[in-house]
Amino acid sequence: MSHLKMKFFSLYHFHRTDLRIDLSAHLRGEKYMQIGRHFCAGRGLCMEAIDEWKPPQGVQRFHPSIVIGDNVNLSDYVHIGCVNKIIIGDFVLMGSKIYITDHNHGVYKGTNQDSPDLPPIRRQLTAGQAVIIENNVWLGDNVVVMPGVTIGHGSIIGSLSVVTHDVPPECIAVGSPARVIKYWNDARQMWENVNQKIQK
Repeated sequence: MSHLKMKFFSLYHFHRTDLRIDLSAHLRGEKYMQIGRHFCAGRGLCMEAIDEWKPPQGVQRFHPSIVIGDNVNLSDYVHIGCVNKIIIGDFVLMGSKIYITDHNHGVYKGTNQDSPDLPPIRRQLTAGQAVIIENNVWLGDNVVVMPGVTIGHGSIIGSLSVVTHDVPPECIAVGSPARVIKYWNDARQMWENVNQKIQK
């Protein structure tokens, strides 16, 4: 019965019946989302493509785009928030309680910065930075991916990591902020520590 309900849920939101999205999902701005084949998301998915925000300074309008490739699997309570562009490639696997965003609540550098006296919910949204997660990436539980980040093909982000800068292809990165600790040695067909690569 739940499988049938998922089909109706997919049909209502995306005019398709092939997406497996738990009925607890919160979706906003579906018209700005492009989802590939064999997409599966667990409980509590929150996916928002925000085209309008109303801080006291005046209405902000955006042109968001969330593009998700084929064979993407998300575990429970993944939150994706977009005002600009988020691209997720093919065969991406995500653990639980992951947060991916291309924006922030408030401006904290440059001119016209937001005061701490202004409640965060009333601050401007920053825009202009895309997030790109390339094919075959695996994100562990509780990972945070910040605006302007690209995670390269085949890379792995360890649980509880905060990705604030680009991660090259075929690497393992961990920590807050995340840093690369291993890379894939194609010639030897194995993961090697970064210090081994530096010594060679």
